[in-house]
Amino acid sequence: MTWRIELGAAVFSMGAALMWGANADPILDEPVKTRPQHFTPADYQAFDRNFSYGGATCEVGLKRKEICFGASPFEPVLASGVSIPENSPNMPAEFPVILNTELKAEGLDTWRFGRTLVLVRSGTRDIVDVMDLAAPYQDGDDTLLASR
Repeated sequence: MTWRIELGAAVFSMGAALMWGANADPILDEPVKTRPQHFTPADYQAFDRNFSYGGATCEVGLKRKEICFGASPFEPVLASGVSIPENSPNMPAEFPVILNTELKAEGLDTWRFGRTLVLVRSGTRDIVDVMDLAAPYQDGDDTLLASR
């Protein structure tokens, strides 16, 4: 008699697992979103512009976190495809800045120099992408102005 109860419980559990698996298939078949290897318009729009901070106007930053980005003397030499000069310090972006931008591909680090974000290959000083947060965002022929 007990083997019948155990067999019934096993059949019920197996049926429940199959039903759950059948319902989970559509979720499992959805494409996995790939992480970008460059900055996006959403990254650009994630920052606040022309807000008041400490009695002065902040050109670009994170108003809610009270972070205002000032200019950096290293910004003019930053460009895709070149290396960050050795005399420039390592400048990983602040945690709130990284949280505000879209997660990038494996092996890329986000650095910040003044009002410029830079994607750098991990463990190197090689620049993959540069985004000037103070200038209008250029995406091909499209120009994007900040909405905040």
